[in-house]
Amino acid sequence: MLEVEELEKQHLETYKSAILELIRNNTNILIEEDITSLLKRPPLDSMDFVRNKLVCFSKQCGIILDTDGLNSLLQDYRSKLVDSFSDLLIDRIEYFSKTVSEFVPKKDNDIIKIPKKEFLPLNRKVKKEAKERIKVANQFLLNGLPNIFCDDTEESIRKEVTIMMNKYLTNHYSKDLIENIELKIVIKDTTLINGILEQGERYLFTKNNSHLFDE
Repeated sequence: MLEVEELEKQHLETYKSAILELIRNNTNILIEEDITSLLKRPPLDSMDFVRNKLVCFSKQCGIILDTDGLNSLLQDYRSKLVDSFSDLLIDRIEYFSKTVSEFVPKKDNDIIKIPKKEFLPLNRKVKKEAKERIKVANQFLLNGLPNIFCDDTEESIRKEVTIMMNKYLTNHYSKDLIENIELKIVIKDTTLINGILEQGERYLFTKNNSHLFDE
């Protein structure tokens, strides 16, 4: 039969493993579902603000866009966004996993806690990196606009549409996207903090009430 000390050690490692899994799942869902849902094509064309703005600007300038070319460009644009965001939160997993792995309880009732302030520097870094990645993707979209203009479209009109689209992407779309990403992150941060506390409560309850740990 295992000694109480060994059982307590195994219980601690099981607890830490559960926290590590919680961190990985929380972060993966955040990027693969929450943030990705903001970057992918909306389910309805009426919700596709980028497409609708581009069509609106072209109508204002009296030109017609190549619909197939437009759809292809937007698909490539969004694919580029999704791909570029795939590793955005890798530091979040590594940082908090290190905190958990190095945890050593000094008192009987010590548990793993990650206060909200620990997320702040990581989230600032994520926001800065997200802005850069969106900027690169936006430039990709702007560079692709010549492919969706009719061949006889005047150069001045091409430039006018491109300028209006650039202004929209920079001043409205990108800012709204960053705000929505920040909101998704804050929600998942809170979920993770609460989940870690719940795991700690289970760990202590079992440790303090299981007969396995009786001397």
